[in-house]
Amino acid sequence: MAGISGSGQKELLEAIAGLQPVEKGTVTYIEDSGETDELIGKDPLEIAKLGVALSFVPEDRLGMGLVGNMDLTDNMMLRSFREGNSVFTDRSAPHDLAGRVVNELEVNTPGLSTPVRRLSGGNVQKVLVGREISSAPTVLLTAYAVRGLDINSSYMIYDLINQQKKNGVAVVYVGEDLDVLLELCDRILVLCGGRVSGIVDGRKITKNEVGMMMTKLGGKQDA
Repeated sequence: MAGISGSGQKELLEAIAGLQPVEKGTVTYIEDSGETDELIGKDPLEIAKLGVALSFVPEDRLGMGLVGNMDLTDNMMLRSFREGNSVFTDRSAPHDLAGRVVNELEVNTPGLSTPVRRLSGGNVQKVLVGREISSAPTVLLTAYAVRGLDINSSYMIYDLINQQKKNGVAVVYVGEDLDVLLELCDRILVLCGGRVSGIVDGRKITKNEVGMMMTKLGGKQDA
């Protein structure tokens, strides 16, 4: 998804995730069997009950994605605490997951009990992306997934996203770098001023054409 900052990327992702009220339109999830589920009007819990495993990496890392005063283990547990059958919360699995995310994504942290607000922005992003991908989603929404990361960490995230695509995950990627969008994306939806300027083939469009569509100087619908 391409567009100048503030063109509606945040609102569109939140609408798909069930976090933004929608006045009209449809968001349809197509299962492998061909059956469809309409997501409009459903909140995240209702979407999950449909069997749609949706993960969301929001633009606001500490406002929506993670709780700054909680440590890495507790932030991992935010996705799993409803799954237990006991009145007591199981911390062992989230603790193990936090350790894997730290090791695999090379998160620089004093320990798993460190509040995430004490981590650098790049390391906060690694924790968030690692948690969302680890949940084995069928739909992955990402907003500026590499913002604040160094080049090596950025390519690590790109590799993870490409692996998700190979696994059959539907990935919606919002980014600022047009070169990366053209490299990663099969189709690119271009937004301008809160409206869709076009949906184009990421393998055939050029960076200049996408830039023109972002400013309403051009616009076409190829796919």
